[in-house]
Amino acid sequence: MAGGTGSAKLLRGLARLPIDLTVLANVGDNFWIYGAYVCPDVDIATYTLAGISGRRGWGIAGDSFKVLRELSRLGEETWFRLGDRDLAACLARTEMLRKGMSLTEATEKLSESLGVGPAILPVTDDRVETRILTADGDLHLQEFWVRERGRPKVTRVRYEGARAAKPTFEVAAALSAADRVIVCPANPVTSVGPMLAVSGFRRLLREADARMVALSPMEGAGPFSGPAGKLLRATGTSPTSYGVARLYSDFLDCMVISEADALLGDRIRALGIECTAADTRMRGPADELRLARAMIKA
Repeated sequence: MAGGTGSAKLLRGLARLPIDLTVLANVGDNFWIYGAYVCPDVDIATYTLAGISGRRGWGIAGDSFKVLRELSRLGEETWFRLGDRDLAACLARTEMLRKGMSLTEATEKLSESLGVGPAILPVTDDRVETRILTADGDLHLQEFWVRERGRPKVTRVRYEGARAAKPTFEVAAALSAADRVIVCPANPVTSVGPMLAVSGFRRLLREADARMVALSPMEGAGPFSGPAGKLLRATGTSPTSYGVARLYSDFLDCMVISEADALLGDRIRALGIECTAADTRMRGPADELRLARAMIKA
């Protein structure tokens, strides 16, 4: 289960192991811009596994921004940085959807064209949007985090469309066949939360025979990166590994936490979740591979 740049690091490590890897990708951050349907978390996983992701973990390495500069010159807002090759992929996806393909089918075709081996499955083909309710109004996640840089005060988070959405057949089949499900160190509110909100998805996790293991994205009283701490507090959840463990407690078997959080281990075990501490920072390929192996063994 993956979403965002923290997940991308672990995916790179997992892809180097002799395992049959399938990625279940978040769709709550999908949105329309520049006439294209953009799927940031799906694309981060795709570009990462294709070996072409940008150094910041998103976009395509070495991409140009000629279209964006021209749009700006023509008076359009260009707060969402989408490179030319990235935009081309999004436009191709948009055309596939317009012709009647599902998001799952379009993702498979784009992945194949980029030489990606593992299957990348959007958790649902239905529309789900992560909406951030703030003092400045109801914002799409991309508006809140990218355009507004996460500054507005958050009062609530909701997953529009999630109750009506259903997991795809492919996702259900993947979970049913899995030996192990790994929750990547993604934002619990904006990457994992939208997946868990899809009607029936938590039930699939609970009913699966696979061992469920999560790598905590937190260390101390905050995340390694991104707005997870602010959003967890807004949803009434402690911005710690313990808080994340509580969110996943109905399906999780084991959580791997930072060595700095080792004292939280007993509290997490009291939830009925096994817990192990490790160096959870991923500074480069060696750490990514080390943690990938740890997640398979946990």
